[in-house]
Amino acid sequence: MPQLASLPLLLAVLSGCLVEPVCYTAEDCAAGQVCDPACGECAPPPAGCAGPGDCPAGQSCVGGRCVPDSTGPLVCPDDMVAVSAGLCVDRYEASRPDASAENAGADTSRAISRAGVLPWHVNPLTPEDVARFDAACRRAGKRLCEADEWYAACAGGEGRPYAFGSVFNRETCNCVDTFCDDYCAEQGISDCSLGDNCGYDHWSFRLMPTGSFPDCIDAYGALDVSGNVWEVVWSATDPRGYEVRGGAYNCAGAAQRLRCTYNAGWDELYAGFRCCKGAQDHGSP
Repeated sequence: MPQLASLPLLLAVLSGCLVEPVCYTAEDCAAGQVCDPACGECAPPPAGCAGPGDCPAGQSCVGGRCVPDSTGPLVCPDDMVAVSAGLCVDRYEASRPDASAENAGADTSRAISRAGVLPWHVNPLTPEDVARFDAACRRAGKRLCEADEWYAACAGGEGRPYAFGSVFNRETCNCVDTFCDDYCAEQGISDCSLGDNCGYDHWSFRLMPTGSFPDCIDAYGALDVSGNVWEVVWSATDPRGYEVRGGAYNCAGAAQRLRCTYNAGWDELYAGFRCCKGAQDHGSP
């Protein structure tokens, strides 16, 4: 639903906003304002920025938030975000080089971080897949993220429960319940249940291209850290040697499983990944 043009109008009704939408993105608004997705109105930015000039030195405006630039010995590539002075994290879930918006591709030569394509994912997940993920990151001059690095990106400096903030909303990130009302509208169902796991009632959930949910963004500018596909990370505490974080588009109990702290302990799931790069990673581009 969030990617459809009718979102601001529908959310205006659901949230009590009694206005017709006048914007869909910040580009529809005057300088110094952002588009409030709850009402489709131009308004002052909730996180204090609408452009680079609104942020203090050393920070940039990403998704209405001031986030830190790369500083110190490590300069993050354009396809990564700076989580700290010594850590870069992929901006998007990893994809294959030949992926498109309709196909996840087959080229496993390296991992790519870019918008608008289906993410690299497997089901079921095996230890061999985890090794392949790491190898694909390394061939891109990066590596598979560690659990604490992924958590730092997800929770931000404030220790958020979700990458996108403190309050769960089924339409912020891609989860099992995101498209329930779309299905009801398409099928002409007037009495549409929108409770937990409504996606299973309507079989409406679906995998989406990377970056399809602009509000599904962490404090640093990384998208889809919560939802879409699970993200595999190395672990020093899980007996498997890895953890599976972030939730996915088809998971029951999305409000729980999209949390930054949740680790999936089973293998029959849609698992993807994103890459990290630290100051200690020599030989990276």
